Amino acid sequence: MELTRSQLDLLERLQSALAGQAAQEFTYETEYLGYLPYGQYHWLAAGGQHLPSEILDSMPFSDLEALENAGYLLRVSEWQNPEDDTHSRITFVLCDE
Repeated sequence: MELTRSQLDLLERLQSALAGQAAQEFTYETEYLGYLPYGQYHWLAAGGQHLPSEILDSMPFSDLEALENAGYLLRVSEWQNPEDDTHSRITFVLCDE
């Protein structure tokens, strides 16, 4: 499967954000704040720090799945809040090329 330009851009942004870190691991987290006008939020974090929001830039979750299917990411854990189905966390590792 060939990756789209936006998926390749996402991969480059992840590689840049994780450059120099011992663990090439990051989490994708999503949560609904529960009231309007705020909606479903999603963000990336590595080493306890939020990664720049520009990395996501209107990225659908399917872009992370495409990178995983292409072998660039490895999903190492997944958590779903049992009391809130809109709150989840997935941990990925950036694989060597």
